[in-house]
Amino acid sequence: MQRLVLSGALLVGACGVADDRPANLEYITNAILAPTCAMAQCHSAFKRAEGDQFDTVEAPRLSIVGHNLVDPLAGPLDPAQTFLIQSVTVGTRNRDGDTIRMPYDAPMPDADVQLIIKWISEGAKGAQCIANADGNGCARFLDPSTRQSKTRVVKCVDGVVGDTVQDCTGNQICSFSVGNGKCSG
Repeated sequence: MQRLVLSGALLVGACGVADDRPANLEYITNAILAPTCAMAQCHSAFKRAEGDQFDTVEAPRLSIVGHNLVDPLAGPLDPAQTFLIQSVTVGTRNRDGDTIRMPYDAPMPDADVQLIIKWISEGAKGAQCIANADGNGCARFLDPSTRQSKTRVVKCVDGVVGDTVQDCTGNQICSFSVGNGKCSG
């Protein structure tokens, strides 16, 4: 009887084991995104479905920042509301209005989704900005006085937002696709 109780306790304990995998872009790319999403017919350098690529560490950074897959807007971020997490859980609408969940062939394992959620909730380090030749990038922030989304030029090292270089004012914007690393407009 003692063996049965001990075996049951060990089994229950094993089910609650914490995920000790690193919640960083490099690990998530190499262990989850590349093998799950970067198949030749999907989000690889070969196909780039929807313009997204997930087969190298730099590629998801470009996709995530360039296509706002993880909204970098300052404030409490609900990872479940990001395009990336919705794509792999409940699905998102495509251009034809159909709801599509990724990956097509089978759901992403819950443990992998939870690790990505953890990474996003910790700030999505490594996929916050893309540096230009001067080491500057763009970041969005929430203006606390107006509650409006604004942009700024920031130092960007290894995809991580650093010190503010300049706040864009008036109608100026800074984005990866418009004047990366400088206020334009």
